[in-house]
Amino acid sequence: ERILLRMKSHNTLLCGGLDPDLKKIPLEILEKKISDEDKVLIFLRTVVDITAPHVYVYKIQKAFFDKLGGGHNVLRDIIDYIHTSHQGIPVVVDCKIGDTKNTMGAYIENIFGSLEADGVVANPYMGDDPIMPLAELTDKTIVVLVKTSNSSGSIIQDVLLANGQPLWRYMLDMVINRWNFNGNMVPILSSTAEINLAKIRPIIPDSMPVLFAGVGAQGGSHENLHDLLNSDNIGVFVNSSRDILYPPQSQQPWRVAIEQATIGLKNALNKERRL
Repeated sequence: ERILLRMKSHNTLLCGGLDPDLKKIPLEILEKKISDEDKVLIFLRTVVDITAPHVYVYKIQKAFFDKLGGGHNVLRDIIDYIHTSHQGIPVVVDCKIGDTKNTMGAYIENIFGSLEADGVVANPYMGDDPIMPLAELTDKTIVVLVKTSNSSGSIIQDVLLANGQPLWRYMLDMVINRWNFNGNMVPILSSTAEINLAKIRPIIPDSMPVLFAGVGAQGGSHENLHDLLNSDNIGVFVNSSRDILYPPQSQQPWRVAIEQATIGLKNALNKERRL
């Protein structure tokens, strides 16, 4: 509900990806005589302040924080910064969790307890065990891998079942009809795959947002995004991390470049809404 509300109130479909890479952050920060953890935190706080007016949710890739010795604390601090300094913007942690019930309990305690995130990306290919504990969390967004944008995903997800349907379509049905009993599921669909989105959207509940993966650096296009919009002309996640955090070939100061890249992508996505 918060996601859909902010999409509408801020007129944006842009999800801000926060994937800190020490090799790419500005030299102005990199050259400071402080810890790597503090460098990342300074960079991301600045990015959040710049991008917050133009996004409706942040998606944080946990792997980049795990590389840091104190990465857990940095991740917790940036989530807290978003919640306190830019209230109303949810934060989804991307770590694609999916394991047995006991392990899922540990994940849930860490991500929603210690880190206080608002959502998580989950891998459903172990069945009910990883997803059911998440489905019961009525106040958390669960983003579920269905049809992903990585180049080799098709060797698994496009396997045809006995009824002639690809595996990913079966997985989409599971997300919609088996696990969404609390209305907190968000399926991932790929922008890099040849999918007839106009036929898929009517299958998905109007109140269920979709993460449209792979737009930008992974080579996907947002040109058919309008086929995934719901009846309110919203309801689609479009995440961008590298193109916003590290704008390519920009001659502008890095803060200006980040702002311009963010606004540019937000406007491009809104153009596809045919407002």
